Amino acid sequence: MHDHDLFLVTAQLLSRFARMVQFFIAGGWMMFFVLACAIPLLVTAAMFARNASPHRLSLIRALTTATVFASIAGVVTNLATTARNCVAVPELHKDLVDNLLWGFNESMGPVTLGFPLIATAWLLVAFGVRRMPAE
Repeated sequence: MHDHDLFLVTAQLLSRFARMVQFFIAGGWMMFFVLACAIPLLVTAAMFARNASPHRLSLIRALTTATVFASIAGVVTNLATTARNCVAVPELHKDLVDNLLWGFNESMGPVTLGFPLIATAWLLVAFGVRRMPAE
């Protein structure tokens, strides 16, 4: 590997990281709440995959519900913000359709973050269920 190859790889990684940060910021403050629900969900699901128990499964169900509601609430909040800003900011009227579509795109951030994390958690649950002893 040459030095310029290392520079290209580093630049690509920084570009991906910057896009992820931009995605997170565009999703609004509810992205933090989605993560606050999803991170304990993933940790509990990983613990369940290693050592399944009915208690952990009930906690996973509750954390899944919280993550789903946080994700949906984030989308609703973002759509409301998009609509409010497109009406309140006169310069957005010039290209209203493009601005609405851009806002709708950014509004999907919470479900784009939350739902794959939920799917990952339930994949871990599937491994844990597979390892559970037969009753």
